[in-house]
Amino acid sequence: MNVARNLIQGTAGGLLGGALLGLSEAVFHLVTSGAPDLVAPLYATVLYGLVGLPLGFGAGLALTAYERVRYPLRRRAAARAFCLGGSFAVLPVLAYVLQYVVKKVVFLEQAVPASALAGIVLGVAILGVVLMTLGVRLVNGPLSFLLKGPGALGSWLLLVAVTAVAAVAGPGGGAGASTPLGKSVPAGLADAPNVLLIVVDTLRADALGTYGAEGDPTPALDAIAADGIVFEQAFSHASWTRASFASLFSSRLPTSHTASTKASSLPDEVELVSEVLQEGGVATIDLVNNINVTASFNFDQGWDLFLYEKPDFVFWGTESTFALTLYKVVHKLHERLIGSHEVTRFYQPAEVVLGHLLDFVHANSGARWFAVAHLMEPHDPYFPHPYLQGTGSAEVGGEHYGRAEHEAPALGDAAHMATLYADEVRHLDRKLADLVAALKAEDRYDDLMIVVTSDHGEEFAEHGGFWHGTTLYDEQIHVPLLVKLPEGRFAGTRVGWQARHVDVAPTIVTAMGLDAPGSWAGSDLITWVARDVAAADAKAERIATLQADIAALEALTQLEVSEGEEPPPEPTDLPEVPPEDPAAGAPTDEDLATLAELRAELDALTAPPGELAAHERLTQREAVAEQDLEGVVLSSLRVGGCKWIEANAGNKRGVPEQDLFDVVADPGEHTRLTEAGASGPCVGRQAELVERLREALDEAAEGGATRVEKGTMSDDEKCQLCALGYLTGPDCEGCR
Repeated sequence: MNVARNLIQGTAGGLLGGALLGLSEAVFHLVTSGAPDLVAPLYATVLYGLVGLPLGFGAGLALTAYERVRYPLRRRAAARAFCLGGSFAVLPVLAYVLQYVVKKVVFLEQAVPASALAGIVLGVAILGVVLMTLGVRLVNGPLSFLLKGPGALGSWLLLVAVTAVAAVAGPGGGAGASTPLGKSVPAGLADAPNVLLIVVDTLRADALGTYGAEGDPTPALDAIAADGIVFEQAFSHASWTRASFASLFSSRLPTSHTASTKASSLPDEVELVSEVLQEGGVATIDLVNNINVTASFNFDQGWDLFLYEKPDFVFWGTESTFALTLYKVVHKLHERLIGSHEVTRFYQPAEVVLGHLLDFVHANSGARWFAVAHLMEPHDPYFPHPYLQGTGSAEVGGEHYGRAEHEAPALGDAAHMATLYADEVRHLDRKLADLVAALKAEDRYDDLMIVVTSDHGEEFAEHGGFWHGTTLYDEQIHVPLLVKLPEGRFAGTRVGWQARHVDVAPTIVTAMGLDAPGSWAGSDLITWVARDVAAADAKAERIATLQADIAALEALTQLEVSEGEEPPPEPTDLPEVPPEDPAAGAPTDEDLATLAELRAELDALTAPPGELAAHERLTQREAVAEQDLEGVVLSSLRVGGCKWIEANAGNKRGVPEQDLFDVVADPGEHTRLTEAGASGPCVGRQAELVERLREALDEAAEGGATRVEKGTMSDDEKCQLCALGYLTGPDCEGCR
């Protein structure tokens, strides 16, 4: 038995085996997902190699213990010690990666069956046998130099040198927001406005003052609303970011665009609003602030500038290094031992994103442009804002409250969470006020089209749960939708019928003077608004005319004129009575009949809608939503004031398999009409609603794209999803 040999060769095998595993992982992520830098191979070679040292040393100790108990190795002992050290460094990490991929891609985030786990274990075991047989032969033969002198260390240093050269020579990131694109205004778009789409992640509609929030929490957003159109009933098509953004950009339902699970990406065949505008000569920029909608999931289609506002990294990390599994272990140790309460560890704050937006606007003022600003406040983790709470002057500070640490909050935490959330909204509104002030100071605001919406809402125990991505109740899919048009067109208009995210892209494209693709499911909202405003104006004019004519007839017939009343206006629709007519001044049967007709018409125009009419006014647009996330599969239809929800049996959130609500009489969706004894306009419409939902989903599927599964989601993406609460439990082991 040779203790020194076992420890030295085991450690050497761990060093080189760990380095090769890390290098393989880094190259794999770079090839499958890409990255703006090539630092990951160098980082992985060093980090994984250093981690492999103690693992290999442990293998040497284990081999020594085995020899003490059984018998010393005589043949190929050094090679066996070397390969055992490499196996100790490789096999455990590989097993973890395999189960993660299988869970996400094959089982769509549901628990991996024991049979599949057994298959993974068997596969890793077979690899271990190969390493200890074929590997031993290679190391004892053509690769025997690894066992001699500085062979293993020298090979590791060579890998470090080569990857260092690649890191230095590789790209250092894409173009910044201030990059001039050199585009001019196309002749056909000379009269079109520039368009800014602001998407506030996780913003509930009822968090805004213009949607009923008390205490004037959002004066800046309310001012934009006053300058434009407020769509009171606007809905997203999913309650989590990737599926919702995909519908927003593609004007397709999740069934159609297929980017509806965490393992799926946007297919190339799906035509996005950015592609239509770019082809039309518009300068496009997307300031992305959430890993779910980055280039990793193919959301970079059609953008001249696509900037991921990535979070900050520790220990000299970069975007590419954050994909490495062991880097996240280091990151987690840093967070636990040192801690971090900085927003930038999770996303870039609004002032950074909006600063980049202004940089783009200044650099491309000669172009016709379309910009998307993705703001993450008030997405969790919720950060305290001392300057708003009167506890200090700092804008952000203190202990945050996030989904990653509180996957299932106690119901008693709901009020505290809602308060933190509301302060995040107030803080964000102040940053938007700064943006509006800058745009006005530069005389850009009045001629600009601004669209403000959210990808989804947030739940605070309204239906017994928290966060988002788990239900299709209104607190998770009712979103704000504000559209400010140039020169104050339709300012102050409030729309009561349902608008959907699929309508946003056609609205923007039409406003910029281009045609929407035939594959899009939505329609231009402004056309509908213009029709309604014209109808309302005509109705108001007719009411005024009727009131004047009725007043004149009443004066003529002396039916309802009392002393002291001002003389009525001159009639407009009555025939003149000749002065010499002996009947002048006396009401005729024809006068009385005309008066009755006018009164009946006025009553019909001014009467409030009845219960059925209140429901039917929402039938113009069906609002469909879908969800396929972490084993919860949902679909819903909101139409005619009724909302039908279907859920998969045994879903972990506990959503009933069938739910029916009257959202006019019960906007909070608390009275289930599927229960015995229920009454109201929606009761009895279940069969109709089921059929209409099926038809909508079938139609979307017929024109749908082929699902593209991102089967190789990087650890970078996984840990950022963990940080934002989209992943929890074993998936987040090794993350911060």
